[in-house]
Amino acid sequence: MDKIIKENERRIERFDSKYYLSIKNYSMAAAISALETTNEIQKSYFKWANEKHSVGDNILRLYALLQGLFVSVDSLYSLALSLTKSKSFININNNKDLRQLRYIRNDVVGHPSNRVFDSDTLAYCILDNESITPQTFSYDIYTKDDVIKKEINVIDILKSYYQEANSLLDELYKLAANDKNKTSLEAYISVVVDDYYMNRDYLASFDNFIKEYKKLYPNSKKEQHRVLWRKDLIDKLVNYKAATMEEKNVIFYCIGLELIKIYELVYKSKYKVETFKQTPMYISSLYRFLNKNKSMYSYLDYLDNSNHPLFITSIKALKKEATIKRVNGAVSYLDMILKQYEKNEHDMVYALVLPIKEYKRKK
Repeated sequence: MDKIIKENERRIERFDSKYYLSIKNYSMAAAISALETTNEIQKSYFKWANEKHSVGDNILRLYALLQGLFVSVDSLYSLALSLTKSKSFININNNKDLRQLRYIRNDVVGHPSNRVFDSDTLAYCILDNESITPQTFSYDIYTKDDVIKKEINVIDILKSYYQEANSLLDELYKLAANDKNKTSLEAYISVVVDDYYMNRDYLASFDNFIKEYKKLYPNSKKEQHRVLWRKDLIDKLVNYKAATMEEKNVIFYCIGLELIKIYELVYKSKYKVETFKQTPMYISSLYRFLNKNKSMYSYLDYLDNSNHPLFITSIKALKKEATIKRVNGAVSYLDMILKQYEKNEHDMVYALVLPIKEYKRKK
């Protein structure tokens, strides 16, 4: 761990915070400063391993570590936003350990005595103070129906953070040092989107775009770059075996949404076009259902992340109500999502849910 922490420190120090202060780019300066500060917390945490401390000292260090890591991840996003004008440039949440970090931090430090675990259920998190060691700790989540025991490996979380952070800092430093010309990427992705909407061979032009992208970012990884991550989503959508023409229409529509998201990442602005592809029957059926049942809106708040405890509850609640109202198209669409969730295909779930996230709520 010492080696990887020192590598992180070296990468942070490459960014000249004084320069950003001099040009009044305070967001960059603050993000760099926060990364330096929180890295000191992580370094201090490991000095603890060979020392004996009271239970209170152990709690203090654990609280500092969890909050520090939470701030570190947020600062990486802020750094990316300052350099690229888009937080979507990176995708730290693809890392399982870091994705869980937010939940762990909120359980233990953020809201232990008032956690919303279900739409109508509060949860209460109790840290086992005696369990805290430099390597692990545990806590219990109490609800009216259950007690959930959580065993957390601190070393795994720290290793995941530093591996992701170091790789991201390398990419972000290159962007800071060299203002890359995006003109070629803009041209390539424009052709892709035009081909898609004109029913031409958009996959061939998309392949050309990806080749150009990898030339500009030869060391990029899909875990970090939204462009490559969305490319993987498109590949999975293309390979989806549709059972009906309506399912095929949903898949094709979702591919278009992913292409638009990539276009917006490259241009750093919203895509504007006179006409879009016709909304598939399954999706338009769900939209009409939501228009007429605004009480269902609250369930839409939990669809951003299929790992959220309320994600599957919300999808099932929407399907149940649509079934009762006999909105068959909406039910079929939600069934497509549920089948992928049951297969643990979370990327496909994300891609299929995107049209719901794009839904404009009626006032």
